[in-house]
Amino acid sequence: MRLFCVLVVLLSASGTAILEAQTRSPALPNPAVVEPTGSVTGHVFCGDTNQPARFARVSLEAVLPPAATKTSTPSTAQSGSRTGVQTSIDGSFTLAGVKTGAYFVIVEKQGYINPRAMFTQKEIDDPAPDIRSMIDHVLPRVTVEANQVEHAEVRLERGAAISGTLHYDDGSPAGEIHVQLLHKDAAGKWVSLSGGGRFRAGAWVESDDRGNFRLSSLLPDEYILQADLSLADSKTSSIPGPNGNIMQVNFSVLRSSISYYGSGVSTLSDATSFKLLAGQELGGQDMTLPISKLHRLTGHVVAGRDGHIVNAASLSLVSREDQKEVSSATVLREDGLFHFDFVPAGDYILRINNARDVVWEAELPDRNAPPNPFPLKDKERVLQAYGSGEQPLLMHGDMLGIVATVPPDAKPDAKVSAGTPSN
Repeated sequence: MRLFCVLVVLLSASGTAILEAQTRSPALPNPAVVEPTGSVTGHVFCGDTNQPARFARVSLEAVLPPAATKTSTPSTAQSGSRTGVQTSIDGSFTLAGVKTGAYFVIVEKQGYINPRAMFTQKEIDDPAPDIRSMIDHVLPRVTVEANQVEHAEVRLERGAAISGTLHYDDGSPAGEIHVQLLHKDAAGKWVSLSGGGRFRAGAWVESDDRGNFRLSSLLPDEYILQADLSLADSKTSSIPGPNGNIMQVNFSVLRSSISYYGSGVSTLSDATSFKLLAGQELGGQDMTLPISKLHRLTGHVVAGRDGHIVNAASLSLVSREDQKEVSSATVLREDGLFHFDFVPAGDYILRINNARDVVWEAELPDRNAPPNPFPLKDKERVLQAYGSGEQPLLMHGDMLGIVATVPPDAKPDAKVSAGTPSN
């Protein structure tokens, strides 16, 4: 944290020499001077109906000059907040008090394409000639001048959409499941729509109580459907708020998760992709989640020197066939065990890293600080660190209470023998 100190000096007639020295210094900015601003008004229309786009969200993104983008890191180039307004029932909007400069007009409305989602931050900051031409074509731009009103008319194009239903393999609907789409990045790798430096509205949804889902506002592209099963531990904290109100803050810590792709396969390479055309509505993208084929894996990490239980470690379950990580876990402080709750049958390697004996020391609250809704974190003090290890696992059913042994020193990649499960 940076500390700024302001020194105020009161001078009498004997302070003439000091005043003369100050007059030779560069003039300081007058804090009373107000930076000039302008306004942006306009209308937003739906291209498929020619009707006003009601309650769409309109915001401005500053267009940085080329010199600024080349000397800025990506995080610096896109830093700061964006203030938005909603359009009225006639599609009109007004953004007042806008600093002078050039801006992109960003409009977001469910079901319609946000052209900003077509470009990464890097492409916006330093576009190639073909990308620059596309940006100029699809992204409205305004230049705000002091005490002037700029006008922008925006027309939205309806995006493509997909819909379907999730079921478990026992026939019951799979509700409250995180559903998202993957597409290929510039390197040809399947990645989430919510990543890659793009602004993605509606990049994921949660299935309803009937297992139904619908993803809209999509660009024409090739996609793979992904559904994520997850277990999380939650905690709710309450603190007193203004006017006698109580503010509640919910915290969730992910414990286990597994992803399925396409029609319900656990391996991305086995999933079938599909292509969406502009404005296409594609239904019937159903998925069956084979939960009957999932198993549980729990156990202890022990030190090879004396066999005592190690109370902190990070573990990963890796497919022996392609060496890809299937799931990860840590030793839980509450029970001293690691838990893998969703493991398909298969041949795996269990890898143990950062194994250590620790004690936790309570962090004392600051009595002079305002109420804090976030729970205090205990500080971890390491007593002894151990080497890494790995062991083979052939999963055909639940394996509960296995023992994974790590070497007594910090030698990496040591091989350990498989422990004995207890059912």
